[in-house]
Amino acid sequence: MKILITNEYFAPDLYGGAENVVLELARGLRLRKIDVTVLTTGNPKVKEFEGIPSIRLPIHRYFMNLAVPWIYKHAKGVDLIQTNNYNACFPSLIAGKMLGIPVICIVHALWRDKWTEIRGFTRGNISRLIERFQLLHGYNKFIFLSDFSRNEGLKIGILEQLTQIIPPGMKYEEYRTATKENFVLFVGRLSKQKGIDYLMQVAGQLPDIEFKVVGTGKGEAKIQYIPKNVEFLGYVSHDELLDLYARAPIFCLPSIAETFGLVIIEAMASGCAVVSTVPLDYEGRRIDIRNVDQLREAIRFLFDNRNICLEMGKANRDKAKEYNWDNFVDSMVRVYEEALGGIK
Repeated sequence: MKILITNEYFAPDLYGGAENVVLELARGLRLRKIDVTVLTTGNPKVKEFEGIPSIRLPIHRYFMNLAVPWIYKHAKGVDLIQTNNYNACFPSLIAGKMLGIPVICIVHALWRDKWTEIRGFTRGNISRLIERFQLLHGYNKFIFLSDFSRNEGLKIGILEQLTQIIPPGMKYEEYRTATKENFVLFVGRLSKQKGIDYLMQVAGQLPDIEFKVVGTGKGEAKIQYIPKNVEFLGYVSHDELLDLYARAPIFCLPSIAETFGLVIIEAMASGCAVVSTVPLDYEGRRIDIRNVDQLREAIRFLFDNRNICLEMGKANRDKAKEYNWDNFVDSMVRVYEEALGGIK
């Protein structure tokens, strides 16, 4: 089997959860002796990563929407195109149709009406229409990472029979626990989408609790209020992140929009109680989107009831074991085999 993967970014250019999923998929396919090449944006001089061949177009990620000729060229001779939304999926679909080969799309993000809150009325509505246009076409299969993400896809008109849920994995053995200290940890892109403004507001209302924030992003410059009890750590190495997870008793991700949240299962594997808007299966407190009162009360309760918090963290560590990259890749390979069998 020969597969061309298309995505806006690829390692070593890692900007979020989608890039990690694509990297682990490419690694897993290669381990299964499947011929895989990645077409992405970036420095054309970078020809591979960890032995995975890559073709990098020196363009902005938005211009990947115009990359049909390049995708068509490099998809000749492959059996299937594995694409990922946003800007890589539609040109990949066109190239796949021209070549008569299946195109599978992993949906990493789907914000629908939340775009207006993230980007404002005008830009948000444009983004919403583009998102809908990019997805509502004849892909052979849509892969969603969670049931709540698939529900969003069904709402925009994706046919249920074309969808499948395959949860992502994690390297559970890398994560550990340590003596839990007294701080709340946030890990993620510093953007409106991740709810960083709401977290800052709550931190200001809880001056006796320390908050540590890991991540970078354009939204950092737009944060208007940073309480004294918040420490911005910016980008940290993988080892430093593992240490922070291990020492944090509480992990918080108050996202406005999320399709999964890999950082949540990483925190779970590190024995953290979780406070989040994301409806995954974790111990802690699930809160409503934009609800500052619930966010404050959830953090206050877990901080003040340490034994309960620690027990929740232990339960989360056990729950995290179910997320496995081998299962993810094996499920994807079965999708490919079904798609290829369907065109023979």
